[in-house]
This record gives sequence, structure tokens and C-alpha cells, in this order.
Amino acid sequence: MALIQFLVIALLGLQVLAASPPKKPVDPTVPQCYTEPELGEVQKADCPAALAKIIYEKDTLSKLETRLAVVSGDCVIRLSNTKQVVVTKKQIEDTVTEIIKSSCKSGHAKVKGNTEVAISITPRGKPRAWVTPYDPDFPLGKPFCFHAAQGQVVKEDCLEAFNQLPVDKQGQLVSPADKKLGHSFHLKVKSCRLIVYTTDGSNVSVKKQDISAIVTGMINNCNSQWGTVNVKGTEGPNGHVTIVTRSY
Repeated sequence: MALIQFLVIALLGLQVLAASPPKKPVDPTVPQCYTEPELGEVQKADCPAALAKIIYEKDTLSKLETRLAVVSGDCVIRLSNTKQVVVTKKQIEDTVTEIIKSSCKSGHAKVKGNTEVAISITPRGKPRAWVTPYDPDFPLGKPFCFHAAQGQVVKEDCLEAFNQLPVDKQGQLVSPADKKLGHSFHLKVKSCRLIVYTTDGSNVSVKKQDISAIVTGMINNCNSQWGTVNVKGTEGPNGHVTIVTRSY
């Protein structure tokens, strides 16, 4: 008897499941809220000024760039376009407006009609002691030393790492691995790893001699601490080159 009751209940359960309508897939173009409380709340009134900082080519984002970040006040707008599809100024502005109008303290959404492109809006990163030099508006040419990483590197190793970075016939920095232009490369010498990357995903287009004094100045200034400095020199219009010295 108990077995019959179990089978009846099981069959009824299967009928309920069969009758339940399938869940509608989440529309990626509808703003989604970040749930991490540590992110904090974006100052949405600052976002239009941040949005106005994006540089376009005939109202279209440069296809050389796979990402970008702009900031004003406490509103950081980030865009990801890894497949380098065509995305227009209007599409970007409409998506940002939708996120701003949402109830999200900080959030993200895909671009309508162009879901290969993702946009997010957040406050400036925290903790400030670690992320300040990675703000999109951190001054170019200004060195930043990570005091918490005191004694982590040997200055002479970092200087040698920069000295070993190869260049092409035009004097532009190239990858140590294949001697080709790229958007990111690194070189390790003993205690120090030197990392070079562009913030917009386009290729590095800076000549080593043009940044030598700035980079060696940062390394000497930071001494045994990790350090970083930003310079001009990307193929895309919305980025800059970041040079980092660290122990790993």
C-alpha cells in the first residue's frame, strides 16, 4: 500500500513539473545589479560627464579597442568588446542611460541589438591604497608605489628587466616572447617582474626611448616596493599604457 501511495505522489509530482512553464531566459540587455556590498554605490549624477569622455571615430567606437574605462567623480563606466564588433555612440549612450535609470546601486548590461558588447557602471575601486593608480583618470607620468609591498623587489632587477625589453626597427616596444607588437607582455628578472599592457586592449605603440626616463624614474623612486606608472602610447584613442613592477 505504501509503495502505491509513493508511486501516486511521484506521478503527481512529475505532472506538476511537466505542467510548469519553462523559466524565461534573462534578457542580458536589461540592467542587472551587482550584489557585492563592498562595491558601494555609484554616484549616478557623475555618469554623464564620464560618458562624455569616450572618444569615437565618426560616432563609432574604434575597432582597435577591446575594452575601455572612463571615470568622472565616483562613476566608472567600463565597456568590453572582445570580438571587436561595430558599436555606435548611440548604442553605448542608450545602454548607460538604462543602467543609470535602474534601481541598481551599481550594475551592468549588454548593448541592445549588439549583445557582444557589455557595459558596467561602478564606483571607483577599493581599497584605494591598491587601486588608485588604475583609475582611468590617474595622471600620466606620475609614479605610484605600493607601500604595502615594501621589500618585495630588488630595484636593480627591475631596472634590468626594463633594459631587456626588446624593440622593433622603429624603436617601439614589442613582446619579449615573439618580438611582435601586442597589447600585453611581461619580463621577469630575478626578484622583479615587469608588466606592460594597454588599458583599451589595442597594441602598445610607444617607443622605449620616449618613456625610459619615466619608467626608470618610477623604479628608482619606488626602490624595493612594487610600482606603476601610466604613459601615452596606444593604437586606440581611449587607452594608455600601464607599466608595473612587482614580484610575481
